[in-house]
Amino acid sequence: MKSRDILLDTAEVLESTLGRIDRITLLTDKEKERVKAKISEASKNFKKLAEEVEKDNEELAEFFYKKAKEFKTMSTDKAIEREGKKNYLKLADRILLYSRSAEYDFVPEKMKELKGVYRKYLFGMTAFFMLTGFYLNQFLAITALILAIPIVLSMLSLQRRGYLGLLLAYSAIPIPVIVGAMALSYGMRNLNDPAKIAEIAQHLSKSTTFAKGYLIVLVLLAAVELYLVLSSAVGLYKHRHAFL
Repeated sequence: MKSRDILLDTAEVLESTLGRIDRITLLTDKEKERVKAKISEASKNFKKLAEEVEKDNEELAEFFYKKAKEFKTMSTDKAIEREGKKNYLKLADRILLYSRSAEYDFVPEKMKELKGVYRKYLFGMTAFFMLTGFYLNQFLAITALILAIPIVLSMLSLQRRGYLGLLLAYSAIPIPVIVGAMALSYGMRNLNDPAKIAEIAQHLSKSTTFAKGYLIVLVLLAAVELYLVLSSAVGLYKHRHAFL
């Protein structure tokens, strides 16, 4: 595969840039060390990926190679004066991000894992909206409506591997976790209390059998919601480098 050779060339270009960074006078010693650490890691990541690549993506590999060459060309005092130190440091950050996320474009199994996490998040949030309606709590229903827009936006962005989607997902996840825990606790506690079951039946204008069934469904829905949301949170963190 051509991608493998191009990725190896990319790693070599980045590795050969490390010596140039030491000669730059416009960077402080700390900045040099940070840039060298990022570029060194990026080089290792591309080299490792070249050994694992399963899907040929020559166009993307060429893009990484061009960025590596651009960074090498820019690693001089004259170029940094022209382009700006801030842009130089940003390019180093971007190259590191590219090297970390690249495996999702060249190793199909990694993308398959990521899609599985996305589905858990999607179903978990769907269960959250169902739970807020089923829980018969007006405050939680309003909270769900407020969260609807950021949750939908996070779903759309996550599907495109956007970093904004990851941030929105993590800002939204705590509320569904709290709601799931509250509903699970409420259902489990009241299932063992005949007086509470009778009170719920009266509130719903239904039989005690119906009220007990309602609590069982509530417990099951809350447990499923908690599992899906928490496992998606862990999965998103594990695959956080996939997002740009």
